[in-house]
Amino acid sequence: MLIEPVALADFFLSFFSAAMIILLGALYAGLFAWAKITSQYRFQLGAGLVYLTLLLTVFVFSQINHFNGYWLTLSFLMVVGYGCMPYVIWRLCVATHSDESDHSHHPGG
Repeated sequence: MLIEPVALADFFLSFFSAAMIILLGALYAGLFAWAKITSQYRFQLGAGLVYLTLLLTVFVFSQINHFNGYWLTLSFLMVVGYGCMPYVIWRLCVATHSDESDHSHHPGG
């Protein structure tokens, strides 16, 4: 199945929205981590607002690039991954570091 090409007038918007997806994903992960580290609700709220903006940006990107079928599913999975990965990474870090702190109480550890 061929995808309809992006109109030249929409090329900049396509490029800009793709860049924003990457930047918003990084900002979301950073705010999420900072909220966990500091236990401050405002950073959790900020992370949530950034994620909503990310969802909107992925929607705009998908519309501009005329995604449907497989590509639309791939875009959806990408944005779900952006949402889930900070939780998974945080749990992994907590589990890893709690293991280290258990060993620090033992002599020689």
